[in-house]
Amino acid sequence: MKKLFVFAAAAVVALAACSKTEVNAPDHAISFQVANYVPQTKTGEVAYEGTQFKTYAWFNPTSGDAQVFMNNETIKWQSGSNTWAADRVYFWPKTGDVDFFSYAGTPEPDEVTHGSATYTDKTIGITNDALLASAAYHYGATNWNSNVYSGITYGASNTDVTGVPTLFHHILAQVSFIVKFSAAGITDTKYKWDLTVNSASIEYANVGSLTVTFTDPTTTGQAWPYATASYNWVPKANTANTELSAPAGTGAVAFNGTANKQTVTATAAGDAISDGIYIIKDVAVMPQSIVPTTGSNAVLNINYTLKSYYDNAEHITETVNVEDIVLSQKFTSNAINAWNMNYKYTYTVTIQPNKTVTFDPAVEAWSSDAAGYTYPEN
Repeated sequence: MKKLFVFAAAAVVALAACSKTEVNAPDHAISFQVANYVPQTKTGEVAYEGTQFKTYAWFNPTSGDAQVFMNNETIKWQSGSNTWAADRVYFWPKTGDVDFFSYAGTPEPDEVTHGSATYTDKTIGITNDALLASAAYHYGATNWNSNVYSGITYGASNTDVTGVPTLFHHILAQVSFIVKFSAAGITDTKYKWDLTVNSASIEYANVGSLTVTFTDPTTTGQAWPYATASYNWVPKANTANTELSAPAGTGAVAFNGTANKQTVTATAAGDAISDGIYIIKDVAVMPQSIVPTTGSNAVLNINYTLKSYYDNAEHITETVNVEDIVLSQKFTSNAINAWNMNYKYTYTVTIQPNKTVTFDPAVEAWSSDAAGYTYPEN
């Protein structure tokens, strides 16, 4: 009994001595690195231009259920430390890892869970730009190395980044419309035309829902569910198409300044084409099918005035109103059947004179109408 007591006391003394030992294991503050990637225009990332974004995060302990780590936390550029971080300092856990789900812009998601983001019955405004980041899975103690992550893929490039990799994607689409006048095939250089666009509008669905569901890669990395173009928004049922008209003063929907008139003169080569004017420019739209049988039947309406001159003398002036130009059917040189997330589309409307006036002369044949007469008369 006495010997056991002595041994136990010795163990307590040893434990007390160990408790005074200092271990150099500092906590590391969490920071972010942001970028976004526009695959249709370039193969690498471009800088994130926002002033802040929001993040949800879940801590995955080595055993037990995931725990909320960040709850819709605002991430800002911290000029003092030159990092993207929350105003409140968050430290990396010493065990387990953390999953991050970030978003920015408008509209905002209605719900973010551990693995998904949901947007319900959102009305997409023409100046909206909703961004959702690839989910960053399993970052933390096991892959932390001097505040640097190695080989992070941003777009098509691999690079070392500081902070949680936050690769944003546009989850809306953008459309623009340009009008040109073409004198292709006309070689009489005495001809000249003035084209004035008076008004234009497009009709399309602008209310819908989207659920983005991420798949946990089980290892450190980023997850984005749409490897290829995909609209995936579901327009709200029984909702009429919205009509977006131009010009609408200043802003995203307007003519290019006030220059809504352009002049073209025929050339000897017969290929004179005006530079073109934007009638609708960089408008945000909800990604959707635009095929009439399966989607919103997006259409363009345009009203323009065409004045023609010959040898500098005014010839005729006519105002033309063209309605319900079905976008998926009339623009066939590069058929577009859907507006997809993270894509921008530019439609070019080319107006030309009608076919030249020609004649097909003929003479009506003589008709016979005979009558008999006898001379001398009896």
